[in-house]
Amino acid sequence: MFMGMNLLAAYLLLQVVWVYIGLYLRFSKVMHYQYRGDNIIFNIPIQASNNIFFVGNATNWKVKEDFKFHREGDSLTLIKPKELALHIGNSGYCEYFFWDQDLEQALPFDHCHPQGYFFNNQFNGSFNYLLLAENPSQNELVQIHQASEASFMIKQQREDYSSEESLANFRSVLGGALKPKRLYRSYHPISPSRSHIAELKSLEELRQIAVRKLLSQYQIANIINLSETDHQLKQEIEQQGASYYQQLWSQGCVYSVPMSYETVYFMSHLNQAFNDNELGFQDGIKQIITIIANEQAPFHVHCRLGSDRTGVVIGFLQLFMGATKSDIESNYLLTNQLGIGEYRSFKLLEVALTNALGENCFDDGRQVVYGYLLNLGLEKSMINSAYQKLS
Repeated sequence: MFMGMNLLAAYLLLQVVWVYIGLYLRFSKVMHYQYRGDNIIFNIPIQASNNIFFVGNATNWKVKEDFKFHREGDSLTLIKPKELALHIGNSGYCEYFFWDQDLEQALPFDHCHPQGYFFNNQFNGSFNYLLLAENPSQNELVQIHQASEASFMIKQQREDYSSEESLANFRSVLGGALKPKRLYRSYHPISPSRSHIAELKSLEELRQIAVRKLLSQYQIANIINLSETDHQLKQEIEQQGASYYQQLWSQGCVYSVPMSYETVYFMSHLNQAFNDNELGFQDGIKQIITIIANEQAPFHVHCRLGSDRTGVVIGFLQLFMGATKSDIESNYLLTNQLGIGEYRSFKLLEVALTNALGENCFDDGRQVVYGYLLNLGLEKSMINSAYQKLS
């Protein structure tokens, strides 16, 4: 009897071993990289072209010569420092694909790639590969897969939204000493962003009409526009009919503080603009605090979608007012309910704020931001005035 039990146990153990061997062989065939010491080594099968490149967040989605694969034995190889994984995208992880420079197109996505190691491309209906840290947990892989699946959601009908506010990505911002009816955020009131996407085109105009209506309904007094320069905004306004937004602009109550997606997310530790005619992060923040200090609430912040530039600036202002990390995260992630086939991980905002303010910014945001603003050269009276306008 005992011998039979031992044989059964040995058989079951052998089956488990074979499962793990099978998984290892499967992953070794489809995984593109492995960590070795301080490096990440990418290996992919030899292609017809000799000009294959790694393209992703780490290259700012551009083809760069130092990210070209080289033939090594029976595969193409690229070796990079493991810090490469710190260059994250909308998913919260380093995203990439392989580019054939001869054909000027990406290599086809491998649909045998394991779940959790790829994410919605968010532009072409396919996927980007993910470069994860060493030994991700099964729970993390499941969460990545679920977020990717959810990110494909596109709402095409007005009835898909419970309110004008949800349609317009319009909401009040709270947390810490922030009082209700002081600070709002939303989608762009006049400049379309997704009208070129067939599934979203019919809602784009309704979305912007809703924003303009809500600006009037909530009696917004001053607006901070993060997406256009003064000249660009003037051109946009002149093409529009009369509206509350146009009225505020004509009264000098719409302020252009142009900063790019790349500037706020990945250059927040610098005072350098990603694009010409825009502001670096530090100059942008100084201008925003000055506007709030000198003008009257309610204030409203927008960019194009009201997610990225708006998300970072709003998160900064929430920290300034003493909001908790949980307050900031919950407000930021609401944009994922907009239903435009995109997704933003809170890791993006977390990295932007910690790069600008330091790792302890979520522990005592009020004091950290106050010191940061002093270091930017703002007077105490200006900082205190801005705080009072929002509290």
